[in-house]
Amino acid sequence: MGGFENKVAIVTGAGGIGKAVAKLFAAEGGKVLVVDLPAREAGNPSMADRAVDEIRSAGGEAVACHATIGQWEAGQTIVEAALEAFGRVDVLVSAAGNLAVTPVLDITEQEWDSINDVHMKGQVSLVQAFARAVIAQGGGGSILLFSSRASFLAPTPAYAAAKAGVLGLTTAAAMELEKHGINVNAILPSAQTTLFPGEATTRPTSGGTPYVSDIDPAAIAPAVLFPATEAGSGITGRWIYAAGNDAAIYPRPLVLSNVPTLLRGGDRWTLEGLEEVLPKLAEMN
Repeated sequence: MGGFENKVAIVTGAGGIGKAVAKLFAAEGGKVLVVDLPAREAGNPSMADRAVDEIRSAGGEAVACHATIGQWEAGQTIVEAALEAFGRVDVLVSAAGNLAVTPVLDITEQEWDSINDVHMKGQVSLVQAFARAVIAQGGGGSILLFSSRASFLAPTPAYAAAKAGVLGLTTAAAMELEKHGINVNAILPSAQTTLFPGEATTRPTSGGTPYVSDIDPAAIAPAVLFPATEAGSGITGRWIYAAGNDAAIYPRPLVLSNVPTLLRGGDRWTLEGLEEVLPKLAEMN
C-alpha cells in the first residue's frame, strides 16, 4: 500500500509492539522517531537505538529519542525532537507502558503513581504536544493510543484504571481534535513483549474473543497503523482490538462479552487487507 512517504511518525515503546510498528512504518516509506528509555548500562544500546539500527539496516529512515514518558515535559521534548529531525509530525503511536499487579488491598501510592504517570500523564502530554504541532502545520494526522482489555477484565487496579482512562482520553480527544482533521483511536492489543513475555497462544483471551493465534508483535502492526493511512482516516474515537490475525472494533458503548464484528484473517493482516474491512466495521458500530 505504501502511503507513508514523506510522513513522520513518533513511536514510543521500542521493546515490543512499538518496535514492530516503527519498522512497518519505515518499510512503507515513512520516517520514524523511535522513543524509549535510555540504556540501563553504559556501552549497551537502548531499545530505541536497537530498533533504529534494524530500520536503517533495512533501508529505512529513523532516529532514536531517549525520554521518560511519565514526565509531563517529555511530551514536548519528544515532539520537538521529531520536528528537529524531520521537520514535521503526522502520526503518534503511544505504545510505551509499565505494569504493576499489586492487588487493591496492598497497592502503594508509589506504585499507583508510577503506572498512572506512564499510561495517563504520559499519554496526555504526548497528545497535547503532538496535536499542537499538527495544528500549527495546518491540521491532519493520526493518534494511536494503547489501552488494554485489562481495563475491565484483570485484577490489576492501577493498570486497569490507567488503561480505562486511556479509553476515555481517546473518546474525548477524538471529539475535540476532529475539527482539525486529527483522528484518535485506541488499540487494545495482544502480543508477546518485554512487558508481557508470557503471552501464550494456548491461553484464551477474555471478553468473548478467541485464542490468540500469533503472538508476534509484527502480526498486529498493520492494524495499529491502519487508521493512519488515507483509507483509515475516517475512523476516529474507536477502540480497536488487534491480536494475531484477528481484528475488531468494539461497539459503542464497549461490550466486552459480545464482539460480533471480530474478523479472523486466514493469514496475517496487511494494510491492503484491512482497507477492505475496518472502514466497513466502523460504519456498522
